[in-house]
Amino acid sequence: MYYKEDWPAAKSRLEAFWAGEESDRALVGILAPRKTSKIPRFPHLTHGPWLGGLEKFNEKDREGIRRWWTDPEQNYSRMKLWFENTFFGGEAAPATYINWGASAGCAFWGAEPDFNTNTVWFPRVIEDWSRWEWHFDPDRNVYWQIILDIMKVFIERNNESYLLGVPEIGNAADNLSLLRGIGDLATDTLLYPEALHEAVEVMSDAWVETHEVIHSMSARQNQGGGVLAWLNLWAPGKHDQVANDFSTMISTEVFREFFFPELIKMGSWLDYTTYHLDGQQCIRMHTDALLELEVIDCIQFTPGAGAPPTSSEEYIPIFRKIQQAGKRLYLLAEPEEIEFLLEHLSSKGLFLNTYANSEQEARDLIRLVEKRSVVRSS
Repeated sequence: MYYKEDWPAAKSRLEAFWAGEESDRALVGILAPRKTSKIPRFPHLTHGPWLGGLEKFNEKDREGIRRWWTDPEQNYSRMKLWFENTFFGGEAAPATYINWGASAGCAFWGAEPDFNTNTVWFPRVIEDWSRWEWHFDPDRNVYWQIILDIMKVFIERNNESYLLGVPEIGNAADNLSLLRGIGDLATDTLLYPEALHEAVEVMSDAWVETHEVIHSMSARQNQGGGVLAWLNLWAPGKHDQVANDFSTMISTEVFREFFFPELIKMGSWLDYTTYHLDGQQCIRMHTDALLELEVIDCIQFTPGAGAPPTSSEEYIPIFRKIQQAGKRLYLLAEPEEIEFLLEHLSSKGLFLNTYANSEQEARDLIRLVEKRSVVRSS
């Protein structure tokens, strides 16, 4: 692969990771500037091309900002700049996708995107369930067609240089927290349960439908697999994340009743399912219930703003429980946290995502992972 010369070795480790087999070390994905890079290191987590450059716009230049987000040529140029200047160390897959935030699917249901200089936001559109009608026509929806146009450019110019992820369509709960409002959505679980069950059914069906289209378009580019682009995580089959950040607002019982059916539907369609577990409260409240879901293969944890970091000792027993349940564990970590995590967790089924300031620092981190990796018994 043009942007990752050691892809065959990385791919082999990833295949073992998903098969539940031991590797010679824990998996690690490290992004760093290439030795030839002439530009500053791209920000960690935002991963480069998806927000850089927006600072040049005046907020009043609405059309210019909109083109930045939606024009296929501009998307491709930013992506190419990022690939050409980024070193993908370890098992980090060179992957990109269309990033309109975590809830792009809101645009399928009548919410006009607010493209701005920080993110993409979607307004509330569901005021009264009794008057609301669900309708998504893929052939006529402007924003779905824009997504397809950008994907086509990414595919046409790929030439086996990089991998392509699916835009974050978003799960029903998190999309509804925007379309309906997070407070009303919480009370809907009590006041309008039938309407909420229908909403989850309709929106999760659309998730599967749109994912089928993107997967069929990009499967060859992804060597028959699928990639979760914001995590640079490839799998040898249909792969994406499922999530429910809204679950921090509800009990596990309510989570089970209203939103587990969606997770099961999505996970049943996917070959490999990564659950995005977001925040200190969610990991405390819902981990045990999520571990019961056979469709979840991997749990990825993000501490969230203001929470203790990934290496906090309070998380270690929960991380071990995830590993003991036979799930893969994917952690976002600062470089200085890597050694601590390896000392307390089994290297089998573990993927650590971090960054470095240079290729040499990245290679040094990989050697550290090789040295400290231990397969620990449950």
